[in-house]
Amino acid sequence: MIGSYLEPADVAAARLVCKDWNVNLSAQVKAVQLPAHLWQYTVSGQLVLLYRLLDVFRHLQDVRLMLLSNKPCDSWSVSRAMDTFRAHMPTLHKMELVSIMQPAHWRAILCSMQCLSPQLTSLSFENICWPPPETLHVITQFTALQQLVIRSPHFSRLEEPHLAAIGQLTQLQELSLHFRTVDGSISAPLSLNPLSTLVRLTQLDVNYLGLLDLASAVQFCSPKALASLRSLVNLSVSLVPFPCLSSLQQLQELINLNLNQPQPLTATQCSTLAACQQLRSLSLGSIQWADIPKLAPMCQLHHLSLQLWQPARGSLPSATAGQQLLQLRGLANLRSFKLKGQCEVTAEWLGVLASSWSGLAALDLCCVLPNGTQGVEQFAGLRSLKMQPYKWDGKCLVV
Repeated sequence: MIGSYLEPADVAAARLVCKDWNVNLSAQVKAVQLPAHLWQYTVSGQLVLLYRLLDVFRHLQDVRLMLLSNKPCDSWSVSRAMDTFRAHMPTLHKMELVSIMQPAHWRAILCSMQCLSPQLTSLSFENICWPPPETLHVITQFTALQQLVIRSPHFSRLEEPHLAAIGQLTQLQELSLHFRTVDGSISAPLSLNPLSTLVRLTQLDVNYLGLLDLASAVQFCSPKALASLRSLVNLSVSLVPFPCLSSLQQLQELINLNLNQPQPLTATQCSTLAACQQLRSLSLGSIQWADIPKLAPMCQLHHLSLQLWQPARGSLPSATAGQQLLQLRGLANLRSFKLKGQCEVTAEWLGVLASSWSGLAALDLCCVLPNGTQGVEQFAGLRSLKMQPYKWDGKCLVV
């Protein structure tokens, strides 16, 4: 399987060496990005070229289709390409579609894809505008789908019918939703509760990409709804208000939690997190320095990442904030630790932590380092080290 160690360009060059290499390396190609002239719009000899490609690469599993905005989207060409995939690509199980913007394009593509519904287990929509809700409803026919990714960085609204359509895919195991605007307001937020029907989910990633002041226009509204996702192993919530942290204790399979809130966690919320003894990896994107000691009971953690909340005005008391880290020396099972924020970490405190975290393999510090790299040498088991000074505006300066 030498092809798995080579870049695509190197594989293409190696295939020209001889017939045997051509056959063997072609069989190892699992993913391909098709040019638009093979599927999006009609050109002379299109079907012959597509047959020829599929005859060479007979074991494709992943197809990526990028829509060209300056070219028409011909429903007949798209439908013919999808039928060809179904007939000549029995190993196909993953499809990625990029840059679908127009409602007409959505209708042409999703309707044509229905013939692939029995074999597709992974579907990804990247850099798209949300389709009309009735059009997205077509994906409910993809009964074999286990992974769904939708990333929309544009000003198109995520609406409740979109969530309702996704909520009907009860066989889903992985879901990733990235959105910039929603059909909600701060007084009447869009509820993510329709996703509570996805009881087989093991991985959920929800990421708000819009203005921070409007982040409260969408949220998990019901603790009961979140508690129904009992199969979750990995949960990532970025800039979506998460008022129901108490539900996390009921998710006994949850191991990895990434929580980045628009406002810093309260002391009560930190205490609630500390009670989640099933967690092995915890990443907090906004925590106040005074609440760091509340995480001390989480002795089971293997990976911990903390970003200190930066006030809009003024600065944190650097020395006091850094001293709070000593309260975490009881986390003896830590394998990796990451800290970003305006706090002072001295060589002395690094020595104290090194004596307690004997198994630490990865250390990432973006903070005030008055003694430079002194003290780091005491972490005898380190395999990865990254140290950067912290800048006041919250960004790291690469040195």
